[in-house]
Amino acid sequence: MFTEDEIKKNFGTIVRDLRTDKNLTQEKLAEFIDVQTQTISAIESGKSFISCEVLTKLANFFEVDPSTFFFPRVNILNKNNMDCINSIKSLLPQFSSSKLNEIYNILLVMHK
Repeated sequence: MFTEDEIKKNFGTIVRDLRTDKNLTQEKLAEFIDVQTQTISAIESGKSFISCEVLTKLANFFEVDPSTFFFPRVNILNKNNMDCINSIKSLLPQFSSSKLNEIYNILLVMHK
């Protein structure tokens, strides 16, 4: 089970990661989604949660599904393609055949 604080902290971490991936300051993000800078700070620190309206603005701004904000993010964004491929290859032997089949099916869907 999750606590309310864990959910807010994870949400804030994802907002911060998405913002910094775009090299934006808290001020610029606040400006783009029409909220106060203090609101972005409170969200990113896990001290505050957001309304559905702000969730919609964040999802649209970052061009992600709203559910993105509720799942822990694996951060391999700073790696080049070959590093990512090698990382994936090193992880694959750890999975069972059924999990590998699931991964394969996910990749097929993503490829289409």
